[in-house]
Amino acid sequence: MPKILNLLAGFIIVMMGVAVANADATREIGDSFSANGVDVISINAGVGSIEMIASGGDEITVLVSIEPDANWFGAGPDREDLEKITLQSTSKKGKLSLVLDFPRGVDEDDIEEHWKIEMPARLQARVRIGVGRISIEGAAGGVNAHAGVGEVRIDVPGGDVRAHASVGDVRVNSATQSIGNIELDADVGNVSLKINGKNYPVERGWGPGASLEREGSGTDEFDVSADVGNARLTISSG
Repeated sequence: MPKILNLLAGFIIVMMGVAVANADATREIGDSFSANGVDVISINAGVGSIEMIASGGDEITVLVSIEPDANWFGAGPDREDLEKITLQSTSKKGKLSLVLDFPRGVDEDDIEEHWKIEMPARLQARVRIGVGRISIEGAAGGVNAHAGVGEVRIDVPGGDVRAHASVGDVRVNSATQSIGNIELDADVGNVSLKINGKNYPVERGWGPGASLEREGSGTDEFDVSADVGNARLTISSG
C-alpha cells in the first residue's frame, strides 16, 4: 500500500508541475486597424474575457492575451501551440470581424483568450463569448452582446443595447436622453429598471422569473435579458 501511495503522490506532483508549466505559457497578439469605412466591430470568443473601451481618434487597436486553460491532467496546449494561434480579421460592408484562428489539434475550449479593444465611440459593438466576461464602456453606436456562461457589463452614453446571458448576470448603464422601448426579462432570476433615480415595478409570473416592458418615444431601445440570472438597466439622462 505505501508503494502505491508513493506512486500516486509522484504522479500528482508531476501532473501539477506540467499544469504550472502550461499556466506560465502565455502569449500576446496585437494589431491595429483603420476605422475609416467601418461601422461595426464584431468579436467572437470562446473562453476568457472581452473588454472594449471607446477612445478618441479613428483607429481600432486590439490586444489579445492567450494562455492554456487550467487542466489538472496537464494535457492542454503548450507554448508551441500558442505560437500557431493567429488573429484573423475580415472586413465586409462596413463590418470588421475579429476572431482567433486555432491550428488543427488545438481545442478552442482549452485556451483562455482575453481581449482588450480600443475603438472610436461611434462604432457599433457586436460581441459574443462562450464562457467568461464582457465589458463594454463608452460605445455610442449601439451594442449587441451575448455571453453563454458569464456576465455582461455595459456602460454607454447612448445607442441601442441588446444584451443577454444564458447563465449569468447582465447589467446595463446608459446616459441616453432619447429613451425608446424597453424590455427586460429573466426566466429564472430578477429584473430591475431605474430611470433618473426612479424604480419601475416588475412583473412576475407563476415561475421563478420576472419581466418588465415599457414603451418610449425615443430612438434608443433596450432588450436586456438572462435565461438564468439577473437583468438590470439603469438610465441616467443627466
